[in-house]
Amino acid sequence: MNQNKIDLPIFWKFTIAIVFVVTIFGSSNYYFINTALQNLSNTEINRHGISIAKSISERSIDPILFDDISYLDKMISEYKKIDPGISYIIIIDKSDELIAHSFDNTIPFEVIDLNRIDGAKDVAISRIIDDKQELGVIRNFRMPILKGNLGTIGIGIYEQNFTNSIKSINKFFLSMVGLFLLLGIIGALLFSFIITFPIKRISLISENLNFNSMDNSTTELISRNEFLLLGKLKEKFKIRDEIDVLNNRFNQMVIRLQKTYQELQFTQESLIQSEKMSSMGTLSAGVAHEINNPISGIKNCIRRIEKSPDNVKQNILYLELMADAVDKIETVVAGLLKFSRKNEFVFEKICLNEIIENVLSLAAYELETSQIAVKKGYNSRNYYIYCSSNHMEQVLLNLLLNAIDAINEKKLFKTNCFGEIIFKITEFQNEIVFSISDNGIGISPDKLTSIFDPFFTEKKIRNGTGLGLTVCYSIVEQHGGNITASINSNLGLTINVRIPKKSDRNG
Repeated sequence: MNQNKIDLPIFWKFTIAIVFVVTIFGSSNYYFINTALQNLSNTEINRHGISIAKSISERSIDPILFDDISYLDKMISEYKKIDPGISYIIIIDKSDELIAHSFDNTIPFEVIDLNRIDGAKDVAISRIIDDKQELGVIRNFRMPILKGNLGTIGIGIYEQNFTNSIKSINKFFLSMVGLFLLLGIIGALLFSFIITFPIKRISLISENLNFNSMDNSTTELISRNEFLLLGKLKEKFKIRDEIDVLNNRFNQMVIRLQKTYQELQFTQESLIQSEKMSSMGTLSAGVAHEINNPISGIKNCIRRIEKSPDNVKQNILYLELMADAVDKIETVVAGLLKFSRKNEFVFEKICLNEIIENVLSLAAYELETSQIAVKKGYNSRNYYIYCSSNHMEQVLLNLLLNAIDAINEKKLFKTNCFGEIIFKITEFQNEIVFSISDNGIGISPDKLTSIFDPFFTEKKIRNGTGLGLTVCYSIVEQHGGNITASINSNLGLTINVRIPKKSDRNG
């Protein structure tokens, strides 16, 4: 996938479009509604404040003329009691002397200064902040009494009561915008599901198709559409679109692919077993030798027992020798049966050293008759890998037999050649690399990359099928590793096999 591109599902495209439209629509409407409410609130506060100031101004004329200060205080208290939105009321005479007020304690200088006569004949409106009570902004209304001839009245009206109404309306509006946004996202989810579900299902199945785990459950998953509500509705109303056609063709393709894979897997298993039997044919002489020697020993012991049946001490010794011989035969036959058996890939933690020893024991006769020395270029500690032990034995045995054949071919024209095969193991953090190197006839560099190709062979002393290394390559690949070849310093061949230490494969 292109690293410069970003995957953006249809759901998110719908969602982004809906969020953008609702946000633009909601914010523009919020701005206009909030502006209108602010203007309306200002008008209402001014109307309310002027109305109260005018009323108090008219009622203050007589008490001021008759110097009835107690009446003024009583009137101010009544107004504050009736209207909790009033912060304060003060009355200043024409000499700028404060004659009545509603404050319990010290009167703020700012309030007095705002409400002096100062030559004003009409109402004046200003704003101050009530920091002491923390009730927000107070709007001050200054109203002249009898055109300023008797003084002025100052009234402070809290804006909070009016702004709270605006906030409530704004909250309701924003809640509606949020609700529409939520409904839009749900709608986007629904429509994207209806439109993209078949495509996403196909994409998911395609992404998760695994040749190593593909079975009938894959087909069941692909064919599950008819059990979905959407599938039932479309089936009921006989609706079919391009996505349905794509879905059906994809189902058919996967079914064909599954059938082909099963046939290929069967062929591969047969090929692996065929190569295993081919290796068994190569080992047959050695197996016969390993079995014939103990049998000859048993026959010899039987003859001696027959000659001296009464010699108990001697016969006990011969019986022990016969038992040892039978154990050797049993070991050879058990190893042979284990190797030749058709096994499934079962991955488990296996000691690589033991696999090498098993392979060397199977090929011991071939190594002995060919006069080939085996060297182990690794220390005595155990190395563990996750593998199918039987299949890994087959890989090692094929590589070992190829190395033996290469050395024997070299001896055809170089009789004094001393054969040598070296096993090496190198451990890394996440993998084990083991190699088999020989000093055999080797191969030309231009053909090195072809040795894992099917039916490629250059053997002359023993006809090869050309499938041994191909099978090795397939087995190693199924272990999550890789196998490579190179020409070593002795001009022979070195095969390197990389196998992970751990694996999540089940076989």
